[in-house]
Amino acid sequence: MMEKSLLFEKHYTPKQIAALWGRSARFIRELFQDEPGVQKVDRPEQMYKRGYSSIRIPESVMIRVGLRLQNGSRSRAKN
Repeated sequence: MMEKSLLFEKHYTPKQIAALWGRSARFIRELFQDEPGVQKVDRPEQMYKRGYSSIRIPESVMIRVGLRLQNGSRSRAKN
């Protein structure tokens, strides 16, 4: 059910979140790379083109990670 609700949420690029939070886009990409709910699109490397990866971060995921950072933890909680 969570997947459907994420589909209709506003999604952000790492650059947009970096501007909102006053951080670098690189820091944001590293922070969200393994976060559940983040949408990733990979284009594999081809003969004359480099591989490319793009991520979009749903608003609820951005809020969850932001709250976690405010509480002093950069890593996800272990289940």
